[in-house]
Amino acid sequence: MSKIAIVTDSTADLSPDLVAAHGITVVPLNVHFHEEVFKDGIDIDTDSFFAKLKDSTVPPRTSQPSPGDFHKVYKTLLGSGYDAIISIHISKELSGTFQSATIAKSMLPEENIHIVNSKSASMGLGVIVLKTAELVAAGATVEDAVAKAEHYSNSQMIIFAVDTLEYLHRNGRIGRAAKLIGSLLSVKPMLTVDSDGFVAPLGKVRGQAKVIPFLVEEAKRFLEDYNGKIDIAVLHGQEPKLAEEIKQLLQKELPVEKAYISDIGSVIGTHTGPGVVGTIIQKH
Repeated sequence: MSKIAIVTDSTADLSPDLVAAHGITVVPLNVHFHEEVFKDGIDIDTDSFFAKLKDSTVPPRTSQPSPGDFHKVYKTLLGSGYDAIISIHISKELSGTFQSATIAKSMLPEENIHIVNSKSASMGLGVIVLKTAELVAAGATVEDAVAKAEHYSNSQMIIFAVDTLEYLHRNGRIGRAAKLIGSLLSVKPMLTVDSDGFVAPLGKVRGQAKVIPFLVEEAKRFLEDYNGKIDIAVLHGQEPKLAEEIKQLLQKELPVEKAYISDIGSVIGTHTGPGVVGTIIQKH
């Protein structure tokens, strides 16, 4: 039986405990404050990031890992007994990370490396990575695990609310939600990552109190005509109490098998800003 490594990037926003428990290798993206460069999740954590974001007069920016970064990771894994690698990454429409991984694969043409575009981000990517790792641990072949990872990427919904579109707009990740700019006064934009991997609008609500009902109703709409179990993840930017409230309500209202709560990391936080909250609905 092949020994298969699972690789992802730091935008998956997986906790260190989940990474360790599933034997996942995480390649960090970079966050730039002025001339300072931090490796996401290594040199800077969520609390430190938001503290710097609050004090910074110049907005941070992000950059993807280089092909050389991926090449080094792949070579290390292949040299330590792995026969195959499944490398699952943030939507290629939101980052150049997928492209860097693909270039690194081309530098190792004889190796059994599979690059998967999750068409997702944050714990949307994280859930796909976790489910794929569980399949591999249960004995799935690399071909079956890759096929399932691609299935999961097409069987998921992300719903999230941001306090402002400013961060997405200035970092070039506004995508198909650009139509909302200039139309939002004291309302929260409700967004998704669509089936092509772009940020897109779902609607808008007035006030925080209406965010949770919107999340629940959109989740139920996504699950119409679906009779199976789901996994969920709630992501948040320094909103732990609200995240727990959302998780408990979704567990009550939906056929949830596994549920996670995740702090967003510094890369995702660069693009959403503080106060973001959302949920991932993953069909099995």
